[in-house]
Amino acid sequence: MNNDVLIAFSIFQLIFFLLDLYILTNTGRNIARKGEYTWFYVLIAIHMAYLLLNTLWTMSEYALVKFPRGVMLVICTVSLWTVTGCATAFFMFAVEKLNIQLLQSGAGKWLRWLPAAFSTLIIVSTAWTEQVFYLDEKGSFIHGPMYLPMMVSASLYLLIIAAVTCVNIFRKKTRFLRKSNATLFISVLIIIAFVVIDSFLAKASILPAAIFSVIVGIFIAMQVANINSDALTGMNNRRKAEDHLSDLIKNVSGKKPIYLYMGDLNDFKKINDTYGHAIGDEALILCSRALKQTIDRYGGFAARYGGDEFLLSWQPDKDAEPDPDALTRDVNAFLQELSNDKPYKLAMTMGNVCCTDPKEPLISYIRQADSMLYQRKRAADIGR
Repeated sequence: MNNDVLIAFSIFQLIFFLLDLYILTNTGRNIARKGEYTWFYVLIAIHMAYLLLNTLWTMSEYALVKFPRGVMLVICTVSLWTVTGCATAFFMFAVEKLNIQLLQSGAGKWLRWLPAAFSTLIIVSTAWTEQVFYLDEKGSFIHGPMYLPMMVSASLYLLIIAAVTCVNIFRKKTRFLRKSNATLFISVLIIIAFVVIDSFLAKASILPAAIFSVIVGIFIAMQVANINSDALTGMNNRRKAEDHLSDLIKNVSGKKPIYLYMGDLNDFKKINDTYGHAIGDEALILCSRALKQTIDRYGGFAARYGGDEFLLSWQPDKDAEPDPDALTRDVNAFLQELSNDKPYKLAMTMGNVCCTDPKEPLISYIRQADSMLYQRKRAADIGR
């Protein structure tokens, strides 16, 4: 690599760094749920460090600048760790984005750190063992016997994401969930492709460019989703619900009905007044999780309509005898399970209407479902 190419390479790294900084400072906390935002923020921060260290490492390899051996050792060690750090942050973001319950509680919550812990341990210890890398007499970076196991350990995160998203693309019934999984699956494929190409480059790494492309892709997807998503729960918002359901109702008929549901949490005001708004937000998040799990099973649509009100739709199979109240029972079964260890108990009352006339406006169907909801609340003596 001649000096002109090296300078161009460094300039591109600087551009990536500045764009990272722009995304970091222009990504509001309301763009996604707390867990997603936090790990996306961490991913960008680690990537920025990776860019700086990779530039210094490359400039030293091509003798544009010369660092003392001890400084170069630190640069190489931390640079290698940032690769693991980026993989870990991306994985944690995916776990939050996909809401992988197995890795969010119990033993799974701790097991997910094992690849990162293993990589970190052997990277840090390589200053004495020279197992991952060492510097030759000229100060050049040389792979050690544990370099490949270290990279494989970090790559486990990518493989897990690829496996989960690949299964979900075919298993999930809603287009929104399939699209979310496809976005992450493509991101993993991009990184893997760059890793393969990078293995053929002796003294320059293009992994920072791969990770940057993934960051940009996630940022754009989050911006687009934010237009139609509720920041607290990650569900579709009222705007998305009205657009989606208005189009859906245009195709209903007596043979192809759609059931529309309006529901809200029982005694939600009491939860807020007793435990505070932070716990109230927690209750809404748990409610959204129950609704997502249920509607995913039914292959329908769910949205937060406002406050503690939620709007759902479901089209029954042609050959099945529909039981519109089955969805309500399933939602409440999930709510009971999710609130078992909480000081409050969650339950939802829902009203529904069968939509068969494509000429009937959406707002009319919503009012009918809401009217049934009110009647059921009053019959059960539950305040709204």
